Amino acid sequence: MEGTFELLGPIELLQLISQAGGSGVFRVPGGEVFLEKGLPVHAQYKGRTGREGLFQILALKEGRFRYLAGERASRSSLEGPLENYLLEAIRFIDAHLDLSPFDQIEFTDPARTSHLTLSPDEFELLRHLRHPLSLIDLTAKSGLPSETVILNVSHLARLSLVRVTSRIPHTVRLTVERLEGEGETARLDTQLLRAWRNHYGPFQELEVRAAQHSVRIPIAPQAGAEARLLLPTDLLFFYNLRVGEEVLVWPAL
Repeated sequence: MEGTFELLGPIELLQLISQAGGSGVFRVPGGEVFLEKGLPVHAQYKGRTGREGLFQILALKEGRFRYLAGERASRSSLEGPLENYLLEAIRFIDAHLDLSPFDQIEFTDPARTSHLTLSPDEFELLRHLRHPLSLIDLTAKSGLPSETVILNVSHLARLSLVRVTSRIPHTVRLTVERLEGEGETARLDTQLLRAWRNHYGPFQELEVRAAQHSVRIPIAPQAGAEARLLLPTDLLFFYNLRVGEEVLVWPAL
């Protein structure tokens, strides 16, 4: 079984596997949860294991998953039924800010960093915040996955090291990249597309302005696209766009 989190999130999917008494591994990019007869026995996500690793996976809002029945964990870091973790996991998820790619992030108190224990990813984000940046620009400059940026910005905001200011969705500058395979639509980051649609309502095409021309392109969501506009090779030729080219993009309303 495999798919994306567009219809069901990791909490609902793991509950289904647990209620069915499944044994196997539930994998996401960067992490996994092992279950035996419906009970979670081990979880890890980007170096975090046990409860913390499980909560990080349960907090994911986008991305792909794959469930492989029959695989067993080499170690144990969890015990008891999944339900024992869900209430705490929901509190953990609620502690993370509901950030938009357009929100402005500002470093407020550099002097306090010497008194706090921060992760390497948090230090990397703060390094790029010499001036306020939107979340999407901070993600592009740091090179970190968008989910990692959101989790760490949420933590930095709770520590009052950064200030988050909500901003109206606007035009963005994206880099054109090639999408493997064929298709009739370009692909845009899921969170970016969601923010535009939440504010402006439904739309199916983008206005894309390159250096010498403007085009309207049908669009579909792509988890993890971040600051990239992804197009199949045939669409690159059809719309006269080049890989690596920077373009201005906004909804075609």
